[in-house]
Amino acid sequence: MKPKHAFVVVLLGLVLPLVAGEAAGAALLPAKTQISLTFDDGNADQMTALPVLQKHNMHGTFYIISGSIGAPNYLTLANLGTINGQGNEIAGHTVSHPDLTTVPADEATRQICNGRAQLAAWGYPTTDFAYPYAALNPSVESIVAQCGFNSARGLGDIQSAHGCSGCDTAETTPPRDPYDLEALDEIDTSWTLAQMEQVVTTAQRNSGGWLIYTFHHICAGSGCDSLSISPTMLDQFLTWVQGQAGRGVSVKTVHQVVGGTVKPVVTAPPSTNTTLPNPSLEASTTGDGFPDCFMPGGWGTNTPTWTRTTDAHSGTYAEQLTVTGYSSGDAKLLPTFDLGACTPAVVAGDGYTISVWYKSTAITQFALYTRTANGFWSYWTSGPWLAPSATWTQATFATPAAPAGAVGVSFGLALIANGTVTTDDYAISGPGIAGSSATAMLPRATPLVGSRTATTGSTSIGSAVAAKPWGKHALPSVPSTPGKVIAAPALDD
Repeated sequence: MKPKHAFVVVLLGLVLPLVAGEAAGAALLPAKTQISLTFDDGNADQMTALPVLQKHNMHGTFYIISGSIGAPNYLTLANLGTINGQGNEIAGHTVSHPDLTTVPADEATRQICNGRAQLAAWGYPTTDFAYPYAALNPSVESIVAQCGFNSARGLGDIQSAHGCSGCDTAETTPPRDPYDLEALDEIDTSWTLAQMEQVVTTAQRNSGGWLIYTFHHICAGSGCDSLSISPTMLDQFLTWVQGQAGRGVSVKTVHQVVGGTVKPVVTAPPSTNTTLPNPSLEASTTGDGFPDCFMPGGWGTNTPTWTRTTDAHSGTYAEQLTVTGYSSGDAKLLPTFDLGACTPAVVAGDGYTISVWYKSTAITQFALYTRTANGFWSYWTSGPWLAPSATWTQATFATPAAPAGAVGVSFGLALIANGTVTTDDYAISGPGIAGSSATAMLPRATPLVGSRTATTGSTSIGSAVAAKPWGKHALPSVPSTPGKVIAAPALDD
């Protein structure tokens, strides 16, 4: 019996250290971690990321605003071909980047489905989507699924040095909710290389999982957008990530992680709206301080301040704009650039009459924009200068023929100097337009002699400004509270 016991003791002596060693080895081996590099909006400077990705034999997911392709400062169709040809994923990000939780369901459906349909028409069948502004709710999630996407990404749901303390350290694979993918806060100039790396090491120490990084601009030097990372820093991060391959870290596109087949293209019917909703600016339900179906637009160097005021021409409310620090550009209130819920349909070749009631301490002029069938908004024309008015005055403008391809219109009174303009009771009339406002007529505004061209700042007698391309400058920059100062976008932004 003793030899038997001794044998057992010997075995235990051999086995126990082995078990302990295996446990120690397991503790040293980090959990499997997958990284996805995602690029939002289709900004032109994202082409700068391609050689960095190629250098490290990595691929990203590019979420594309389909209506911005070909616009100044955005990717071109040729760029999309290059990106996809190098093995990167082309994914959906709506047609014109609205907050989908604030628009009617039919508009959200057009934005999501038709953005995917346009990418497919260009030769890029898509399976994955990202919510503009990371804004979602169950209704929007359902529409994303109905439009044929397999996943949809949010932002700011993973713990990092930049937010979400106490949140998950990584998304799970498979994800808990494929239509609400948890991702890090978007990368901006405040992130350091060490903070980007720390997210990975934190996940490695826990259960591993999936980390989704989001980039907007790849830019170095002065004048870069705040949502930027330099090519050098991106290269440094990917070099470090590459060095983690032996520790269970890999880089995959969103599609490679989520999987799933490419579902049939779903196309939403176009808007049949022939009205200008909320023309008296009475409704304001989104919490951003602006009238429903209206947005602030502007460009150049100036500081606009927006105030919802009860100094109204009719009803209870109007919108007041104050511009300070003016040296270039303009600011104005516009019906929201969308696919028809807030902007009426127009017919190419037809002329229209637009009007806005206003009071102003400075010169103003109409600025008009048109939309094409694929959702691309561009500058159309401007009206003559309008004199300041201390009392409510109706400004009117008979437009030239709508340009070829135009299917929708937006317009507003632009403030082109330091001062204040208050607007109310917007209206449009013409072929196919219904529901124009009927308000008592006060004296109409008297046009001044000149109208400034958008490109040089010079004046011409009685002529409208010729059409020019529109970039990001007319997209909304919405304050979180009424009256908050909105920083002026850069001229090339």
